[in-house]
Amino acid sequence: MSVFIIDENQKLPMFDLPVDFMVYDKITGQLLSFYASFPCKIDAFILAYVVKGNVKATINLWEYDIVPDDFILLTPGSFIQIHSVSEDAQIGFAGFSSKFLKDVNFWKSMSTLLMPIFKNPILKLKPSMATIYRDALSLLTRASEIDEVTLSRRVVTDVLNLFIDSLTDLVKSGVEIQGKTSSRDRDILSEFLQLAFENYRDEHKISFYAREINLTLSHFCSVISKSTGMTPQEIIMHLIIMDAKTQLKGTDATVSHISSILGFSTPTTFNRYFKTYTGYTPQEYRNS
Repeated sequence: MSVFIIDENQKLPMFDLPVDFMVYDKITGQLLSFYASFPCKIDAFILAYVVKGNVKATINLWEYDIVPDDFILLTPGSFIQIHSVSEDAQIGFAGFSSKFLKDVNFWKSMSTLLMPIFKNPILKLKPSMATIYRDALSLLTRASEIDEVTLSRRVVTDVLNLFIDSLTDLVKSGVEIQGKTSSRDRDILSEFLQLAFENYRDEHKISFYAREINLTLSHFCSVISKSTGMTPQEIIMHLIIMDAKTQLKGTDATVSHISSILGFSTPTTFNRYFKTYTGYTPQEYRNS
């Protein structure tokens, strides 16, 4: 198993991990600033906790103020952008590459948790529970130092499975949608978010999502707006723009190629869409 321990002279992963597993218990604001310039779309599974200080970040659709004893979960495909970090910030971090996740059958184990975590990637832990999770991450650090590859991989896999098992109850108790939403409305929101995340590149029209959930367009829009404070179109737009920014700043793909990946019929249409929501053309944003 390939393992990597981050130090102050290296960058955090932008898309996926270069090795099976990464761990570090003293990530500082300087390292976190790597995510400040533009959104990143992470293909790995990231577990992190705030030791001290605070961080303001957008994760997927919403902005969060992250404080000590908050536990951060980034499932594969999540977007993250850091807005501000306090000078004294310190973060513990463990990450698992997409290849490692496939090898340990992660998707089957996490199938019921992916959407709840996507909706609420920050778990507010009691101090006693936070200590347990910090100790578990310390165990991962020690496992990464084991010389015998087979034993190290087995220990890391066992600890990851332990995390997943313990997260089930935490997530179920911590991700209820705020406000007076019915169980059916929450189910509709969950189904829409999953569909949106899987299809936003190809399906920009909200009529597609209403049809897939078997709702009238007006009822669908009403439920999503009431549950999130955003219209379905705003959610789709947010995902498209975050993805576009990630590719414009994080890759050397042409604007034409990016527009095609994101489901636009022509680069001109993409340029107009991007400028409407950001105030910049894609090329202006890339050069900024």
